[in-house]
Amino acid sequence: MQARVATMRWDHLAKLAKALPVMLGMRNGGAMILVRFLPGGPVPVAQLRDPLDPTQTIVSVDELRLTEAWDGRVLLLKRRFGEREADRPFGLVWLIGQVLREKRIFRDIAISAFILSLFALAPIFIYMVIIDKVLTYQRESTLLVLAVVIGFILFFDTLFGYVRRYLVAIASARIDARLSVYVFNRLIGLPIDFFERRPTGEIVYKVNEIWRIRNFLTGQLFTVLLDMMTLLVIIPLMFWLSPLLTFIALGIGFLMCVVMVAYLRPMARAYTRVVVAETRKNSFMIENIHGIRTVKSLAVEELRRTEWDARVAEAVRAHTAMQMLANQPQTILQPLEKLIFSGTLLVGAYIALEGTSTIMVGTLVAVTMLANRLVQPFVQTAQLLQQYEEVRGALNMVASVVNTEPEQLPGRRGVQPVITGHIEFQDLRFRYAGAESPALDNLSFNIARGKIIGIMGRSGSGKTTVTRLLQGLHRNYEGLIKIDGVDLREIDLTHLRSHIGVVLQDNFLFTGTIRDNIMAANRSATLNDVIRAARLAGAEEFIDRLPMGYETWIEEGSTNLSGGQRQRLAIARALLVDPKVLILDEATSALDPDSEAIVNNNLLRIASGRTVIVISHRLTSLVACDSIMVMERGKLIDMGTHRDLLRRCQIYSHLWSQQNRHIA
Repeated sequence: MQARVATMRWDHLAKLAKALPVMLGMRNGGAMILVRFLPGGPVPVAQLRDPLDPTQTIVSVDELRLTEAWDGRVLLLKRRFGEREADRPFGLVWLIGQVLREKRIFRDIAISAFILSLFALAPIFIYMVIIDKVLTYQRESTLLVLAVVIGFILFFDTLFGYVRRYLVAIASARIDARLSVYVFNRLIGLPIDFFERRPTGEIVYKVNEIWRIRNFLTGQLFTVLLDMMTLLVIIPLMFWLSPLLTFIALGIGFLMCVVMVAYLRPMARAYTRVVVAETRKNSFMIENIHGIRTVKSLAVEELRRTEWDARVAEAVRAHTAMQMLANQPQTILQPLEKLIFSGTLLVGAYIALEGTSTIMVGTLVAVTMLANRLVQPFVQTAQLLQQYEEVRGALNMVASVVNTEPEQLPGRRGVQPVITGHIEFQDLRFRYAGAESPALDNLSFNIARGKIIGIMGRSGSGKTTVTRLLQGLHRNYEGLIKIDGVDLREIDLTHLRSHIGVVLQDNFLFTGTIRDNIMAANRSATLNDVIRAARLAGAEEFIDRLPMGYETWIEEGSTNLSGGQRQRLAIARALLVDPKVLILDEATSALDPDSEAIVNNNLLRIASGRTVIVISHRLTSLVACDSIMVMERGKLIDMGTHRDLLRRCQIYSHLWSQQNRHIA
């Protein structure tokens, strides 16, 4: 809302019209809402409503009654219909808006730049005066004055140059900070599908193109606009000195712009090919960095080098083709640029020799130097048109990432119910993007609060998909998921996930200490809380053996820890937030038998007060569960205890016998 307080009289209220309703301040400190004003009838009346009246009764009062209670204050309210900044789609208009937020700084930069441009013109006229006055008439006094002027110009040119660079640095830093925060916030809020369907290198490359756009707006574009301002001074001066030479210079400048416009489309197509090649190259690089262990273990370095050479060659060819194409207009423009200076000089000299004009030598030099300054904005504008095609491509790339619909729209938080752990799936059907068959098909089950539920099935049966939907990672399903009676789609995602602990088969640990990693989701936890969680996860025994204990530094990729150690830290991290729902998705698969025994023995203590969902291929890990779900091709085949399933479920009994033949 927008609000403004005004002081009014009775007759003003009749003119509010569409501004109604408004709030009226009363002499007793209270307030009344003016709903409507009725000027017709024998006596005009104001219809009021008391905001504290639960019956919402409307009271009609005349001027006398209202002025006795009303102190004359009116609170005008208006809804803001504009989009919030976080909701606006990314684009050139949005970026210009970010730049304009520093309009005061850029105003000062423009003033400094304009003064610098005037100072840059001063030497031209000094040369003209020296040639036409000092040298011709041998005037030392004029030379002395010019020396003082030059000293004055040098001092202030240096001062304003420093001010301009200082302000540009400040403005760029502020814009960069906002862009960095904006991009990361949008990126981290995207759905998991977005990251799973796109290579990491492609995402990083596209997002980094935002700096090309920022440099264009605050650098090239702003500089060209400032230089164009100097034309307001240069062109009138040139017409004053020599209209004919000015027309010649402007004609050549216009021809240069025509040449560049003709090459815009071909340059755009060439740049598109560069983007595709660079994206493929960067994606390949990041993929190999992430998978370097696999590359080494398979001894495929030579194959990857060959593939990298092919990607590099593709990128080099695209870059070379674009440079070759860009070389053509530059080759045409270069002689035209020099022709402005030399052409005006030659034509001016010819006019002076013919005696058809009284143009002096100094004036001729000044015109040619001004013509040289005149051509710079035209050259920069021509280059700007070429760079704009690159920026337009960069805009599309960045927009393809940050304009993707987020999991949860900013400022639109869902409900935050008390979560105790009762889970219900009703007629659920879900299909991954691009998949032909559904991952879950007409799935229905009920999990009571505080129960330990196991889920088993062959690979691709939909076990992990159930837990992904439960975390709200995918929202495009059919059917209903309820947590404690509340539709999962209505629950705020942050609230939901803060009450669900998840331990995966392959867990990611952040660079930092062991203590920091366990505290990742609960920064207010004490050391005793961390130790208790580590003990429940069976991690305490190996942490105590480390020289630095809980302060041991974990390298990037947690290369200084074994797979089992990483797994136990992930379990401790999930337990520290005391989640009401705990998901163990093959959480013990990387553990050695002793560590697995520790976690399984602690399972009842871990499950105390929470609902636990255990996914495992090892059926021995599910024996202690209150109930086990048997899944096959996205459907629930059976659900019951270990003994019941051995007796009645063929899939379960077959897998059990396969895994326990050695016992028989």
